[in-house]
Amino acid sequence: MPNLSRTLVVVAALLWLSTPLLAAETEEPAEPAKSTESTESGFTNWADTVYLQGGLGTHWSDSEEYKGTPWLGGIEVSREDRHRFGIALFNNSYDQFSQYYYYGYKWKLPFLGEGAHVKLTGGFIYGYVDEFEDKLSPNWDGWAPAIIPSLGWKKDRFGVDVALLGDAGLMFTIGYDIWER
Repeated sequence: MPNLSRTLVVVAALLWLSTPLLAAETEEPAEPAKSTESTESGFTNWADTVYLQGGLGTHWSDSEEYKGTPWLGGIEVSREDRHRFGIALFNNSYDQFSQYYYYGYKWKLPFLGEGAHVKLTGGFIYGYVDEFEDKLSPNWDGWAPAIIPSLGWKKDRFGVDVALLGDAGLMFTIGYDIWER
């Protein structure tokens, strides 16, 4: 369970950091500071949306080693200028609890229709351990770098995406903005 406790600490830290975001809508505006330096939190100024997402399903390339049914839940904080960071918690294809910590960017694709986009994220996955450590290369004690592209569509606060998981398969996700500035 040490992996679960580490993940809970990270999730708690993300929620703690997002508390000013969720309270920003209800607070009265403060009087402007008299100094030339801003007294507001850089994080509060940085985020425009908080997006929750879940995995709808996964299509794997042909492999008899895959076990169990994968699941995914994640939270992503993004800016109007399309920069984003987040964490995804999932059960990998070898039935191991895993995490993906990432930063990314989203490009709009208006020629495919309103709301169409492509997203590219990069970060680190933790969770491919023991006999499955060699399934992600390079891998240092369960930590491996990852780049995940996805194609999606978003209307108002609702979105769907299909993410390319290397040569292993595709993950289908659904999400909703739980907070907007």
